[in-house]
Amino acid sequence: MSVVRQAHQPWKECKPGEVAEINPFESLKKGAIAKKIPMEVLQPFTKKIPKYEIERYNGGVKFRNGDTLVARITPSLENGKTSFVDILEENEIGFGSTEFIVLREKNNESDKHFLYYLALSPEFREIAISSMTGSSGRQRVQNDVVFAHDFLLPPLPEQKAIATVLSSLDDKIDLLHRQNKTLEAMAEALFRQWFVLRQAQQPEDADEGWGEGTLGDLCVVITKGTTPTTLGHQFTETGVNFVKAESITDTGDFIWEKFAKISAETHKYLSRSILQDGDILCSIAGTIGRIAITTSDILPANTNKAIAILRANLDKCYPEFIYLFMKSSMFREVMDGKIVHAVQPNLSLGEIGNSSLRISPLFYLMEFKSTIQPLFRKKRENYIQIRTLEKLRDILLPKLMSGEVRVKI
Repeated sequence: MSVVRQAHQPWKECKPGEVAEINPFESLKKGAIAKKIPMEVLQPFTKKIPKYEIERYNGGVKFRNGDTLVARITPSLENGKTSFVDILEENEIGFGSTEFIVLREKNNESDKHFLYYLALSPEFREIAISSMTGSSGRQRVQNDVVFAHDFLLPPLPEQKAIATVLSSLDDKIDLLHRQNKTLEAMAEALFRQWFVLRQAQQPEDADEGWGEGTLGDLCVVITKGTTPTTLGHQFTETGVNFVKAESITDTGDFIWEKFAKISAETHKYLSRSILQDGDILCSIAGTIGRIAITTSDILPANTNKAIAILRANLDKCYPEFIYLFMKSSMFREVMDGKIVHAVQPNLSLGEIGNSSLRISPLFYLMEFKSTIQPLFRKKRENYIQIRTLEKLRDILLPKLMSGEVRVKI
């Protein structure tokens, strides 16, 4: 990658509709089976679309590979839900939420990857967000305002060069995320092999040193956080990280952009839920079952009442064991039956602590720890690298898209 400050061909002012097709027409028959991308599957400021659904088409925007999807409704737009479509086959048509804007490249005018980064650029986002109208919580972008705005854009060769620089970072980030999913799956498979299949294949009396117990027997603390506003404390723009359910991914990583912030005084006041390195977090209200292990880089940190905090008794086990047990089917199947469906689904701390398991001898646990530790260590190293690459991309993107920094062609 070569980034230099130098004179290039002049950029020109143009409206998005002059260089891109906006919500291009596609034909998809009602009732046709097709891939659907719901708004909720898009991740903040993430180019790759992680998954899709197969459904009958009954309305919604339509798109092809190479198109960019931009959320046009609050809070999805503000949260950075903008992604690049590459999950379809050649000439396949997919569909999604009516709240997407679709951008498609125009031959000899624009590069498809550049359009994705244009939609993520501060200028495009500021214009789109400031144009939003409607009732609170349902505000939408006024397309005509955004697409009437004049953006300063580079010639096509420089568009491609800019997109190549930024795409190389996003491709590496995606590769590391996929590696972490593989590492996560390997650790879960090893847990099943050591603690689930073994028990199913051998009679209990052959397992010398094993005993019956509960998850609470392996923890020194099982508690949950507190929402500051219920106690008269407000969130702040900067300060101590405050973890919510949406701050945790399905693979146990943290989304830094989804941390709220509280003051140091509020953090100290909420002493019950001050997080420590190695605490296991589990979402227990609304979205249930997102699990992560607290790491030192997010500390100091606190959390709300939708998150359970489990602190391992290190004389009996270690955080990774509790994490894998709580991700196992044996735990999840039992907990699914304990969820209370009220205003929103919730799971009690008592049910979590009372969940039963067979407790193995400490030497067996430590042998398992030595087997899985390299997987967790590599996963952690990958996550640190992901954060570094994301920061580099986020620094470069506005500079490249504004022409402050130019690329060699």
